[in-house]
Amino acid sequence: MKSGVVILVLLLSFFVASFWYQKREIVPELNTVDGVVKRRSFSVDLHVVGVLDAAQSHMVASEIRDSKGKIIYLIGDGLRVKRDDILVRLDPAPYENLVDQLTAEVAGLAAAVQASDQEVSYEENQVQSEIANAQYNLNVAELEYKRLRDGDGPLKISSLQEEKDKAKLELQRYEAFYSDLLALKEEGFDNKSEISSVEEKIAVYRDQLKTANDRYINYNKHVLPALLESALAKRKNTSLLVEQTLQGGKHRIAKAEATLIQIDSKLQAKKSALELARKELANTVIRAPFDGIVIHYETFRDGEKRKPRVGDAVFQNLPILYLPDITKMIVKTKAREIDLHKLEMGQVGEVHVDAYPDAVMSGELTFIGALAATVDASAGQEKFFQLVFTLDREDQRFRPGMTCQVSVVSKSLENVLTVPVQAVFRDGAVNYCWVANGVMGYVQREIKVGAQNEDFVEIIEGLTEGERVSLVDRGGP
Repeated sequence: MKSGVVILVLLLSFFVASFWYQKREIVPELNTVDGVVKRRSFSVDLHVVGVLDAAQSHMVASEIRDSKGKIIYLIGDGLRVKRDDILVRLDPAPYENLVDQLTAEVAGLAAAVQASDQEVSYEENQVQSEIANAQYNLNVAELEYKRLRDGDGPLKISSLQEEKDKAKLELQRYEAFYSDLLALKEEGFDNKSEISSVEEKIAVYRDQLKTANDRYINYNKHVLPALLESALAKRKNTSLLVEQTLQGGKHRIAKAEATLIQIDSKLQAKKSALELARKELANTVIRAPFDGIVIHYETFRDGEKRKPRVGDAVFQNLPILYLPDITKMIVKTKAREIDLHKLEMGQVGEVHVDAYPDAVMSGELTFIGALAATVDASAGQEKFFQLVFTLDREDQRFRPGMTCQVSVVSKSLENVLTVPVQAVFRDGAVNYCWVANGVMGYVQREIKVGAQNEDFVEIIEGLTEGERVSLVDRGGP
């Protein structure tokens, strides 16, 4: 009997020693929880919480630059509107007065521009006439100079020369006749009266010759050069007058054109102001850019935060209404960085709106944010990416701001080897499980995992169907 007990103790000691020396094997604890490696079908889902919003929305604000506009009509809050329906009317009186004033100023300046344009044309015609007249005088002066130099001057000299030659010829004739009379006198034929008459003639023709010679010399040396110089000076003066008329005319035309440009600039400025005033007058009526639902925008007005009302002054770009188009809605949400691999553009998710549990919609993933946003959570910082799902149809009950749940099936797996997620542990880059080794312990075994969801992990390598794995980490001291 004692020998049997001894043998039993020795065998028990042998098994205990065997488990002690086996690498990383430990004695099982009491009340352990195990899982079974088995084949399952499961899906990899992503569940996120989001907020409904309109795919298209518009913040209605005044486009008038000043603060003269006051609301005289405001459409009711929460009403549905069609495109081009009137949403807001502002008091048009200040802008109508401005349009009338600018219209009158534009008309006056347009008349002034027309008159100035006519003044330019008049000056151009006047200058052309003056230049033509000055050019005519220059041509006349040129002709007079040439006539004196090439015509009258030489002709006068020739006439004086002829006069001088004639007097000289007559003098020579009478002197020869006088010589003949003196010769006859010596021969005894004295004719005193004839000699006396010839002597008088000789004296006369000598005076005529001297006078003709003096006139010739005086005209040739003094009179003609003076006349030519005077004609040349007149030609130069008329040429200078042509240049002065041309330059003066250019100045007068330029001055008239400058006046025209100045008035026309004022006209264009007033036209621009008139166009702007008409635009602002048109902006006193604000219409819906598309179909939607009217939401009065609450902001600070007159020192208090409230919605707009009739009588309020409006300021440029200060929101008055918010107009979402609820015919096409989107869900704005976000996903954790570690879940981003489960998503791709075009995926379809199932959308549940909290306010209407019966409303189940489909939403296509149409936007994934390019930059991550960091959230300071209690367990540490987590990164999230913005997502947008576009709903496939319209539901008139939906409103922007409603909370909704989105479920996306990333992957569906059929008949794959799995373990519960609690059975997989990680040491750095290595995944492992604690596999039951008989009835007395667990052994650590490296595994290769695939897809997983909140409940199960796909096993690629390392485990076989039917094995039992621990759901708690048994690697402690």
